Amino acid sequence: MRRSTTGMAALAVAAGALALAVPAAADLAPGIYRYTSVMADGTTTDVMMRVDSCGPGCISLFNLTANTDQGQARVEGSQYVLDQFVPQGATCADGRPVDVVARYTFDLDGSNGVYTLNGPNPCGGGPVGSTSFSFAPA
Repeated sequence: MRRSTTGMAALAVAAGALALAVPAAADLAPGIYRYTSVMADGTTTDVMMRVDSCGPGCISLFNLTANTDQGQARVEGSQYVLDQFVPQGATCADGRPVDVVARYTFDLDGSNGVYTLNGPNPCGGGPVGSTSFSFAPA
């Protein structure tokens, strides 16, 4: 009887430790976040974003500052991915606005985000730099 009690106690301690373990990268919980982006040229922008759940492995992003729906990001591997068509989403050096298709990728906890343009540089010329970003609870 003593062995089974000791074994049960060890099992209970192990189960308790697993229950209390903090996940390595928690999903971005619904709520209001400060979205901070840093462009390739060093320009920093802060906007307020609302994150809502849209089902398993899916979050919906709404830019509160600009009052625009950003779309739904879905889990792909260990990151969220959101592809978005942005009418007049970039401005060329000559001042001409151009439509772009952009991709957001970011870790499940909202860190280590990268915003890139899909496809060639819409303004012509060389490659377009990427923008890094992160989400922080507001």
